[in-house]
Amino acid sequence: MININHTLFIQMINFLFLLFVLNIILYRPLLSKIRERISKIEELKSMANKLKREAKENEEKYSMKIKEAEEKAKENYASTIAKALKEKEDKISQERRKAIEEIKKFGGSINKQIELELNSSKDYSFEIATKIYRQIVE
Repeated sequence: MININHTLFIQMINFLFLLFVLNIILYRPLLSKIRERISKIEELKSMANKLKREAKENEEKYSMKIKEAEEKAKENYASTIAKALKEKEDKISQERRKAIEEIKKFGGSINKQIELELNSSKDYSFEIATKIYRQIVE
């Protein structure tokens, strides 16, 4: 059975002293370490959230840059195609002009040859006609 005497008070004082000593030696340092870890964890969580936001922003910027690059490439492709087609048309028209000039030159030389042949054939036909006329008249 429990007797209430002076030893009970001594045990209570010993228990309180033990609580006080344990609080100073063990609980306070342990609680401070736990608080440090909790604050460190919160800090790391906030840093992770910040990095996630930055990564998302960077991903959006990257996708926008890719879209811009694709649009620019399409524009460059279209302008290059248009430029090539224009060069092709210019080259074709230039070659047509050259061909027309050559045809005109050739046509002019042929016309001159035809005129010469006609003139020579007129002279020749006139000679034949006069020979025939002389033969008929004689």
